[in-house]
Amino acid sequence: MDGSAIRSFLENSNQNGFGFLVVVVLFYLFIFFLIQYFHHKKRFYLLYSLYALVNGTNLLKYIEGVFFSGFFKNPEGGQFIRFLHYPAQLFGTLLFTYFIIEIMQLKSSYPKSVGFINYFYLVISVIYLSLWGLSLAVPTSKLIYSFHPLVFITSGYLMFFWLFYMVIKQNTSIKWYIISGMTVLAVAYFIISFFSFQDLNEFKKILYVFYIGILVESLFFALAIGLEQKVVYKEKVAVQKKYVSQLLENQMIKDSINRTLSEELAQTKSNVVEISAEAQRERTEKLTMKFENKFSQLRLDALRSQMNPHFIFNALNSIKSYTIENNQEKAIFYLVKFSKLIRGILESSREEQITLAEELKILKMYIEIENDRFKNDIEFSLEVNKAIDTEKVKVPALFLQPFVENAIWHGLSNKKGKRMLSIKVSKAKIPDILEIRIEDNGVGRKITKERNAENPFKKSSLGLILTRDRLDLFSKKFGGHYGYTIEDLLDKSEAKPAGTLVLVEIPGIA
Repeated sequence: MDGSAIRSFLENSNQNGFGFLVVVVLFYLFIFFLIQYFHHKKRFYLLYSLYALVNGTNLLKYIEGVFFSGFFKNPEGGQFIRFLHYPAQLFGTLLFTYFIIEIMQLKSSYPKSVGFINYFYLVISVIYLSLWGLSLAVPTSKLIYSFHPLVFITSGYLMFFWLFYMVIKQNTSIKWYIISGMTVLAVAYFIISFFSFQDLNEFKKILYVFYIGILVESLFFALAIGLEQKVVYKEKVAVQKKYVSQLLENQMIKDSINRTLSEELAQTKSNVVEISAEAQRERTEKLTMKFENKFSQLRLDALRSQMNPHFIFNALNSIKSYTIENNQEKAIFYLVKFSKLIRGILESSREEQITLAEELKILKMYIEIENDRFKNDIEFSLEVNKAIDTEKVKVPALFLQPFVENAIWHGLSNKKGKRMLSIKVSKAKIPDILEIRIEDNGVGRKITKERNAENPFKKSSLGLILTRDRLDLFSKKFGGHYGYTIEDLLDKSEAKPAGTLVLVEIPGIA
């Protein structure tokens, strides 16, 4: 086929099916990327889908020799063209612009520039649609015919080159596909605009330039979107691998703690046997006291070691739901928070006592992780009396966590409406005693017990049992007052459960 035959084929693209092929491709892209939008929920899919729909609809009037050609030769078709032409120009430009902004994430890199573009196109759109509406209402009005080429097209090219500059500055692998598609489309639009200004009859002959530009642009943009999907998939796989690795590491920590606990219990048994063997009848009282002190110390160590795997297990439960959702940002957030939490737990487990400041810091991290599981729906407050120096007050490690865990899991998780959790540290009425109030507005213990009774697999709270034993041992060893009470709160107006109050008392600084 010689050059003249190719040129003749292209110039008759409206009659020989080439133009119809382009329209079919555009409508296919509209449907395909619309489906992708509903599947991936990425906004640039929707923008490009609508962009393809607007272009395909706008080109229908040029196609000849197909089933819908006769419609555009009728008066109704003429009205349709007159009604659609200018809005298609406006919305095509807007959809193309915001597709580039979304897929290249220009809003995060150039927030001020994107803000100006938003304001500019808002003003232009209002003026443009007003003049278009005026032309429909008053057919003699020619303002839209002047505004379109002199203002809209000129400003559109300026915005195009501004977008082009911002895309070039982006450091991403898909930018070359976007730049190539934008370049091809810009050249096609320039050629079409140039010839249409000279001779409107010549416009239809060279419409094939636009057809080719649209096809090439669609190819480059489709490659860019495909590459973006590939990059997102790789990042998702990397996050999942990192998350699995972290879970394995946490499991190893838990197994190590359990082995240590077993060794300590075995050593305890061995020590008890040795002490019993050494006991003499005449020294029964002295040896018994020595045995009790030794056993209390060993039991205290065992309980402290037991607390850590119990605490880790509940923290892992609070983040596993995001593994199913594949929520990348939440997974990373939990990994960071959980790593800090594990570090704090392991450091505190080496000490018999930690400061109240350290205890509250670890407890706050735990609450932040649990609260995010509730979509930050829990209103949490922490108040410490200014007269209390939390750096000097010594407390058992992680002794407050079981109370907060019960408040969240048993009280607030089943609560509908506003959820509140507060922790207040103040001086008690008893001298040299600190009072820690843990209050929630959950469903209360009565409803919780009824629900647990209906669930035969629901176990009692091991954390509260261990905490009571630990506080008893601390009272015996250090001679201070360690204890807690739990009170059911009632709505005075309706006499209904209104939450739970835990009152913990520990020795303070005089």
